[in-house]
Amino acid sequence: MYNNLMAAPKLVNPFELYREFFDNFTSVHTRSSYQSDLSKFIDWLSINAKDVKGFDDLERKHVISYRNYLSDAPMSLAPKTVARKLACISSYCDFLVEKGVCHFNPASSVKRPRLEVVSPTQALDAGQVREIFSAIDMNSKSGPMHMALLITFFTTGLRKSEVLNLRYKDYREINDSKVFEFKGKGGKIGQKLVHPLCVEALEHYLSWMRSQNRELSPNDPIFQPTRNPADPSKLNKPLNPRTVNEIVDFYAKKIGLNFKISPHSARATFIGELLEHGVDIYTVAREVSHSSVKTTQEYDKRRKKLQDSPVFKLKF
Repeated sequence: MYNNLMAAPKLVNPFELYREFFDNFTSVHTRSSYQSDLSKFIDWLSINAKDVKGFDDLERKHVISYRNYLSDAPMSLAPKTVARKLACISSYCDFLVEKGVCHFNPASSVKRPRLEVVSPTQALDAGQVREIFSAIDMNSKSGPMHMALLITFFTTGLRKSEVLNLRYKDYREINDSKVFEFKGKGGKIGQKLVHPLCVEALEHYLSWMRSQNRELSPNDPIFQPTRNPADPSKLNKPLNPRTVNEIVDFYAKKIGLNFKISPHSARATFIGELLEHGVDIYTVAREVSHSSVKTTQEYDKRRKKLQDSPVFKLKF
């Protein structure tokens, strides 16, 4: 929709989208999501708010009506999704105000849904994680990679994209400790201390790779497929994200889990276990690169006990 944008102060098409706005986001996924959200909002306006001829005609009532449309049946989108779409509209309107296209942002004062957890995070307990590790056949061709991959997920709390983007040069030693350097959301560079169990699994996997004459160069992805039916010679590439889902699903079924898990379940497990072991929620939020502690709270499944009440800290 924004292929032929001009950096002019006024839009030729009152609903045209500025490329400059989207290019400001480093994540391809964010750019794509925002473009989709804005396009759907424009489509809705063309049918339900015919008095709106362009962004400068937008009023608070239009944004409220759109919020209610998204929240109510038959759409009934999750509160988090509705809030994200409203944030997108508000962000774009702020941009248009800055450009002089709009006089004010009609979305800035529109109340957004309360972000409540609608569905469980599908975290595992420590026993189930150990069962998954025990279910991996280390004598199979894919065993060493599966073990290193799954232990990396469960002991780092990294997102799937962050794990799959890890390069051999990102696995390094600092002050006698092994660390991962990774690119997180928004292009932020972070460092993650690697758990000794993960170091052991990674070293075994890398040793296996060398035994197969697959020595890794600095820019090669750490986690690579063990086979490629389409072209057996082309193995030096990142794992397909769908393959990772299939690996997690395979071991979940193998140990008889009665609920579906995904790579994100490992992240949820990582967060939940740290909280369960008494790590304060602000430290956990920093560890998993959450911009808000409210996001971390969604993963807190600890039972609140009366005897843990801070009331007992009072010493009058």
